[in-house]
Amino acid sequence: MSGRHREMPPELAEALALVAPGTELREGIDNIIHANNGALIVVSNPEKLKRLGIISGGMKIDCSFTPMRLYELAKMDGALVVSPDFSVIHYANVQLNPDPSLPSEETGMRHLSGHRTAQQTGDLVIVVSERRRVVSLYQGSYGPHVLEDIGVMLSKADSALATLEKFTRRLRDEARILTLHEYDGVVTLREVIGAISTFETSVRIAEEIRAYIRELGSEGRLVEMQLEQAFHDVPDQYEALLRDYVDEGVDYEEALAALHELTPEELSEPMHISQALGYGSVGQTEDFFVKPRGYRQLARVPRLPRKVAERLISEFGSLKGLLEASEDELDDVEGVGQARARAIRRGLRRQRELDRSEDIL
Repeated sequence: MSGRHREMPPELAEALALVAPGTELREGIDNIIHANNGALIVVSNPEKLKRLGIISGGMKIDCSFTPMRLYELAKMDGALVVSPDFSVIHYANVQLNPDPSLPSEETGMRHLSGHRTAQQTGDLVIVVSERRRVVSLYQGSYGPHVLEDIGVMLSKADSALATLEKFTRRLRDEARILTLHEYDGVVTLREVIGAISTFETSVRIAEEIRAYIRELGSEGRLVEMQLEQAFHDVPDQYEALLRDYVDEGVDYEEALAALHELTPEELSEPMHISQALGYGSVGQTEDFFVKPRGYRQLARVPRLPRKVAERLISEFGSLKGLLEASEDELDDVEGVGQARARAIRRGLRRQRELDRSEDIL
């Protein structure tokens, strides 16, 4: 990818769930395809379309939506107007008259009318191609988004899951090395940047898999379970890493947003990640040492509330300060208490001993 990918609008993401296998809308669309017919479906309020002068003629139906009614009414040449919640078919066989000056690279009349109508209204338009037997979605200026065959989608999802599992294995290795260096106080910015690049790539792969799941509908349940198993704690680990290492005065959420905006090419350049973290251009990142605040290690302490972890880090300032703190010093922090202070101290020590023993093995 040479540039930033265009984000799918939330409205279209929601629409994908409505046209996914197992839904009534998808059943109606599949019936149209199997009969070698085409269709042009505008998902909008008819009064809005009239006000804009986009529709004319046709038959007012105002009947409840069912897959069979959609299939039967699509046999007529004109467009169908369906309510945004897909509960009512308002019109059939209407003519669409969108603004002809709106740009479009579509050539077929159905697709051209559908694309321009979507642009002018900002609404969802579904086009079923009679000749090519494919379904295209348009939402505002976005489109076409072509629905793919279920078998193809499952194959792509499986491939993406395998890639995600490869990256999560790399994350575990990088996290183990990073943790050992945190205990020794020798973490470099280069290590942090490498881990962040892996985390961000994993997040993007997971987003791709979620898009497949939305389109797969009832066919994507196994993929969804596999994604949850592979990815369930990765976002929390990513957040803790950023909170540990963003520069002073940088909000980790802003840094996360900046990282999301990087192109794949920019994500492979350490300078761009360094800038997102607030360090700017620091030269040789392998010679630039950074100190963890302790979020990653406190996240591993069982049943430790987030607010308490934040107070501990505010009080002691770094992982080193936390590791050197006595039970009495921990107890003095609001919300800790004697029992929790003991659990925190023992938990951090146990983690350090376990991590070091695993490294020796």
